[in-house]
Amino acid sequence: MLLGRIALALSLTLLMAATAFADTKALERTYLERAAISAADERCRLFSDGERYALKSGLYQSRNELLRNNYKAAEIEDVASDAREHVKRLGCDSPAIRDTVATIRDSYRMFAKTNYLEYNSAHGHWGASRVVFDQWAVMEADAVTRVAIGLRRGGPDSTARLALPRSQGSDLDLRFAVALPAGAWSVPPASVQLRMRDPQKLSQPWLGALRGATNALSTPPRSVSRTEWAGGVDRQDDITRQPFLIYYFPAAVVARIDALDPRESIEVEVTPSPRAPDQKVKSYLFEVGDFSAALAFAMIPQPVATAPAPEARH
Repeated sequence: MLLGRIALALSLTLLMAATAFADTKALERTYLERAAISAADERCRLFSDGERYALKSGLYQSRNELLRNNYKAAEIEDVASDAREHVKRLGCDSPAIRDTVATIRDSYRMFAKTNYLEYNSAHGHWGASRVVFDQWAVMEADAVTRVAIGLRRGGPDSTARLALPRSQGSDLDLRFAVALPAGAWSVPPASVQLRMRDPQKLSQPWLGALRGATNALSTPPRSVSRTEWAGGVDRQDDITRQPFLIYYFPAAVVARIDALDPRESIEVEVTPSPRAPDQKVKSYLFEVGDFSAALAFAMIPQPVATAPAPEARH
């Protein structure tokens, strides 16, 4: 019965981003269904790369929505474990699995035409673009300061590229970056850092206090944080011809953000140059949110164009 419901659920939810679930039981069921078909794909290799990334994006969204509804990570893993066991019992040749795959594949043909999605959360949103000419593949920006973070396409050869698979002709040349409006700095900053919780120092999410969550974004104490330093800088104009200073970070930053709770924060700390008239260190907070889901969407390869078949000659 489980996979019999998956086909309908995924045919609908593949076309939706950041769905709000009022019923937590419905949310748990959606995650269970997505976890089950993802487990079936892992065992049986059922889908193309694009279909697989679309499924991952939906799975990450459901997981994050459970966390936002105060589910424990262990509870979510129990749900996923149940799904894997169910799929294992069915086997790869199950008619239920074959029917589900056919329905998802049919839905994906329409979904693959979507090139941009926004993944909303309480304190902002991640925009995800599959368009290779867009500067940002994944980006969250502060509406007031215009400071932005995320994954940019291209960059100096000296900066660390993200190690991503290149499939179906796609070329994912991505680097994690922070963009600062150049006009806001009379002298370029001396350094730019990222700070976030270090799971090796604090295993539980930092949600604003040692006990319980708050509604505001909050950075964890430095004693349980990890700091990443920018390793390269570039100056580029955005699409409106406004100049930005682009600071690039180690590729490992992506995995460290993936390991965080979606309600946690990423702090950007900017230290002014000693020559700057204002010596105050500036800090900008961004929500982790559905970063993983947005990245999975951005990795969906564009369809490969095929030449039309030559006309038959009589």
